[in-house]
Amino acid sequence: MNRTNLMESNLFGHSNMQNINYQSNQHLISSELCSLLSSSPPVQSTALMQPPPAPVAPVAPVSGTLSCVYSNTGFDMIQILSRLMNRMNPQIQLGPIDLSCAFVVSDAKQYDMPIIYCSPAFERLTGYTNNEIVGKNCRFLQSPDGKVTCGSRRQHTDNQAVFHMKGQLNQGKEHQASIINYRKDGQVTVEMDGYELPLLLLTYSYEQPFVNLVTVIPLWDENNTIEFFVGLQVDLVEQPNSIIEKMKDGTYIMNYHQTSALHGYNVHLDSGDEYFRELPSDSVSNQYNEVISLLDATQIDFENLATRDQQFQKEWNKTLLDQCTDFIHVLSLKGLFLYVSNSCENILEYSPEELVGDSLNSICHPSDIIPVMREIKEASNDPDKIVTLLFRIRRKYSGYFWFECRGKLHMDQNKGRKCLILSGRERPVYRLLENQVRLSNMDEDNDNADDFWAKLTLNGLFLYVTPQCKETVGFNAESLENESIYQYVENGAVTDITRALELVKGGETVKVYHTILNSKGSYVPVVSVFYPGDIICSQGQPSFLLLQMRSHAPVDDEFETIVICSNEDVDEDDTNIFPELDPIRTTNWQYELYQLQKTNKKLKDQLDSYTNPKTRLRKKKVKTNDSHKICANCQRKDSPEWRKGPNGPKELCNACGLRYAKSIGPKR
Repeated sequence: MNRTNLMESNLFGHSNMQNINYQSNQHLISSELCSLLSSSPPVQSTALMQPPPAPVAPVAPVSGTLSCVYSNTGFDMIQILSRLMNRMNPQIQLGPIDLSCAFVVSDAKQYDMPIIYCSPAFERLTGYTNNEIVGKNCRFLQSPDGKVTCGSRRQHTDNQAVFHMKGQLNQGKEHQASIINYRKDGQVTVEMDGYELPLLLLTYSYEQPFVNLVTVIPLWDENNTIEFFVGLQVDLVEQPNSIIEKMKDGTYIMNYHQTSALHGYNVHLDSGDEYFRELPSDSVSNQYNEVISLLDATQIDFENLATRDQQFQKEWNKTLLDQCTDFIHVLSLKGLFLYVSNSCENILEYSPEELVGDSLNSICHPSDIIPVMREIKEASNDPDKIVTLLFRIRRKYSGYFWFECRGKLHMDQNKGRKCLILSGRERPVYRLLENQVRLSNMDEDNDNADDFWAKLTLNGLFLYVTPQCKETVGFNAESLENESIYQYVENGAVTDITRALELVKGGETVKVYHTILNSKGSYVPVVSVFYPGDIICSQGQPSFLLLQMRSHAPVDDEFETIVICSNEDVDEDDTNIFPELDPIRTTNWQYELYQLQKTNKKLKDQLDSYTNPKTRLRKKKVKTNDSHKICANCQRKDSPEWRKGPNGPKELCNACGLRYAKSIGPKR
C-alpha cells in the first residue's frame, strides 16, 4: 500500500467540511446582535434549517368555482395503475404498488416520450419539483446538472445500462435495470450573527448521486400500440431492504413504497400544489406558534409593524447560532477568544464562559500552535482569503483530537479592529491496523496481483484514488474521483456492493468478488476489500471507508461472492498504518508529511536504481530545489536561507536557525 500517496492527497480522511462553500461577497456580520448574544439565555431546542416567515394576517377564503378539485394535474392516475396491475402476460412481477411509490408516466406517442405525470414520492426522491419534471425525458436524471442530450455518450452514468434500457424501450418490452441517477443539486444557506460584527453567511453545497433500480412497463391501447410507459424507481442505497425476492430470470420483486429514509430531500412545492394536496387546517398557525416558542418573545414588539420583522429576524438568527452543531467562534489576531457558541460544550467540553477571553494557546497542541498563529497573522494581510486551520485541540476531559475550522477575516468599521470568524468541527483521520489488512488478504495470492487503494464515502463515492488504479482498471485516478463505484460495477454485483457498504457502516471488514468496468469497455474480475476508515474493532460507525481493490481470477457461480472478514484476532494495540496521525504525537503534521515525502522519494530512487542501474549512471546531478523545504520548527516554506538544526543540515529556516545557533553557542 502506497501510504504516502494516500496521505499526501487527503491526509486526514473524509472531512464533513469539505463541501462548505464560503461566499466571499456575502461575508458580512451584523453589529446589531452583539447585545443579544451576550444578554439573552441560550434557547434549548433544535434549530430549523430555514428562517420562518414573519407573521402575516389571515387570508380570506377565495370565492369562485375551482376546476380539477380532486386532481389538480387533470390526470387519471388510478386508471393507469389499474391497467398496470391488470396487464396481460406480465413479464416482471411488480409486488405491492400504491400512490406512495415513486413513479412517472411518459407519453409514448409524443416526440421524445416526455413525462406527463410524476408522483409526489418521485419529487422527494429526485429533489425536482413537478414543474421541473413534467415535459422532460427521464434522461435528465443521468447528470448532476440535469442536462443530457439525446444520443450523447453519458459522462456520469453507465453507458451500457443506458443502451440496454433504450433497446428494451424501442422493442416495447418490460425491463428492469439499476443505473446511477442524480438528485437535484441543493444548497442549504444558514445565517449566523457574530460578536459585535455584521451577518455571516455559510453556504453548504452538495451533490446527491443514488443507485436507482428502474422498472419500466409499457401500457398498450385498443389498437395494440404503446400508449404510455410507467417507470417505477427505488433508491437501493437508502432502501437496501426494498428487494423482496429475486426471480429466476434475474429480475426483482420490489417494495416501491418510499420510507422515511428520504426525509432529508425536501421539495419546495408551489403554493397552488400545497393548497390542493393538504386540507385547510390550523397547522400553519400551530407551526408559527411553535416557532415563536423557540425565540425570546420578550425581545419582539409584535404591535410595532415597523420593527417587528427586523426583531423577528434577529431573534431567529440568534437561535440558529445558539443551536448550530458546529463550533462557531471569533478569534482576535493574537489568538484570544472573543466569542464562542454553545456547541463548545459538546465539542470541547468547555462552557462558553471558560473560553471567552482565554487564548487559543491554552487548548491547542504545543506542536501546532506556531503554524496556526502564523496562518492567523498572514490572514490579516488578505481580507478576501478563506482561512483554513487544521490542528490538534484538547478537550477538557477527553484529551486531544483533530480539529478543522474555516472562516474569514472581518474588520469592525466602528472600532477599527480585525478578527477571524471561524466555524469548526472534528476532523476524522485514517486509522487502519496492519493486522487487519493482513487477515483480510490471508487467503489471496498477491504475488502478481495489481492492487490500488481508495477512500470512499459511506454511499460508495470515490473521494481519492491512488495512481496504481491505472494498472488494474485502466482509468486515471482523476477520472475515478468524485464518481460512484456503482457506475463501474456490473449490474449483477450491485446488490453485493450495497450489502457490503451496509456491513462496513457497522464496523465490519467485507470482501467482495465481482467484476468492474475497465477503460476498454469490458468487465474484468476483481476482489474488493472494504475497511472502516477511522474506527477499529467495530467502535461505532465510520465517517468514511477505505477500499483495497486488486485483480482476481474469475470465480464460479457457486462461489461465495461476499465474505465478512473476522476481526477476532484484531487488537486495538496493533500497529497503526498511519502513526503520523496520532493526536498525541509530539511533532507537527506538516513536518511529518514533509518527512514522508522525502522518504518516499528516496525509496523511489532506490527502486529505480535496482530496476534500471544503467539509467542511474547516465543521470546527471540535479541542483537541489529548496522551494519544497519546510522548517522543522515553525513550518514556514519561504525562507531565503536554510540553516543547520538539531537533526542535520538545512532543516531550519533562517530565523529559527539563528536562534538555534545562539542557544548552542555558549555550550561549545
